[in-house]
Amino acid sequence: MAKKPAKKKVAKKIAKPAKKTSGKGKVVAAPVAKARVSTKPRNTSTLSYTQSEFVENVRAFCGLNKRSEAKQIVEDIASFVMDSLKRGYKIPLMGLGKLYVRETKARTGRNPATGEVIQIPRRKRVRFTAAKALKERVL
Repeated sequence: MAKKPAKKKVAKKIAKPAKKTSGKGKVVAAPVAKARVSTKPRNTSTLSYTQSEFVENVRAFCGLNKRSEAKQIVEDIASFVMDSLKRGYKIPLMGLGKLYVRETKARTGRNPATGEVIQIPRRKRVRFTAAKALKERVL
């Protein structure tokens, strides 16, 4: 009997996303589909995200290609918020609420261990007021 020649295995090509060009001839990567559901945190005992999990969720929600882009956005927003609060500005977070700095009054207090009366100096604190929309969806 004559042997049939073996068929060569052909690797299937994976379709790459189409590359777009901007008006100036530069190649721009195609946008990634946006995710509209947050992932579950790995730490189930405290139900809190790690920084890397938070950055990954921002990347998915914004539809960014690179994790480094998301990390840069998170860092830029954090530095903007800190700088604005330091200058005394109120920051509206659309759909979430407002961040602002408030100064507490000086007051007298008691040391719970000894019962001694102490003076508590005035100081600045960061405060957050939740928006009505946030309260309705979360609470």
